[in-house]
Amino acid sequence: MELHQLRYVLTIAKAGSFTRAAEELFLAQPSLSVQVRKLEKELGVALFHRLGRRVELTAAGEAFLEHVEPALFHLEQARTQAAAIRSLDRGRVTIGVLPSVGATLLPDLLAEYRAAHPRIEVLLTEHNVSGEFERMVHTGMLDLAISRAPLARPGVTGRILVREPMVAMLPPEHRLADRPALDLAQLAGDDYVGMHRGYGLRELMDMVCLQAGFSPRVTVETGQLSVLCGMVRSGVGVSVVPRLASAGYATAIPLDDPVARRELGVIWRKGSPLTPAASAFLDLLVAAFEGDRDSGDET
Repeated sequence: MELHQLRYVLTIAKAGSFTRAAEELFLAQPSLSVQVRKLEKELGVALFHRLGRRVELTAAGEAFLEHVEPALFHLEQARTQAAAIRSLDRGRVTIGVLPSVGATLLPDLLAEYRAAHPRIEVLLTEHNVSGEFERMVHTGMLDLAISRAPLARPGVTGRILVREPMVAMLPPEHRLADRPALDLAQLAGDDYVGMHRGYGLRELMDMVCLQAGFSPRVTVETGQLSVLCGMVRSGVGVSVVPRLASAGYATAIPLDDPVARRELGVIWRKGSPLTPAASAFLDLLVAAFEGDRDSGDET
């Protein structure tokens, strides 16, 4: 049973004649008759009573057509919707983003994306652990994710977006708040405000401090970056975060250490083509960071 045969049967039934149906279909009548006979042979029933120059559906033909007409309608709807998704007239993209970059990186990008593709639905997922994003991308729960590099999970690929420096967040009245840059070892004796253990920002802070020769004395832990900023601003302690995470904070001092950096990348499932909606967002995201990263090679 072939799709064009179903269309032929429907056209003949509506036209009431093989001749008129052949004209509407731009077919030779013998070719149309051959296709209908093939279908009738496959079904094992006659679909039409041949009454001279006109035809009528048999009981089997009527029962068959009850299913053919809605099936053809739904197939046409499927074709139309697939074309709409291909042309970005509709669709959906699911994106994972670390909270430390979601508030600073995404708003302008999403505004630009939505302006270009207003009928695309965008679903965002925030998580503090990059490894969880790799799992969600690998299992198909997310199309894309903006997360910390390098990658740890096979089956996921991506590219570096930016290598951003780490900064020290200090209370406004801190003794070093007026420095243009500082050696992190100068903060070895301070109290620290940090994210919870296991969070990416906490791992980064601990790692950078250890590279500077000490383990930070974390006196307050939180799961919210906004709370961390508020605690530092109030003088509870200092903190160390990537530059993007400190956006809008007045006393974020660059570290005098070129090695203290965070790599941010965008990842997707290896070997699986991106949907048109996801591909369009990826192109926009990569273009936004052109010139800001040291390398755009795939990870």
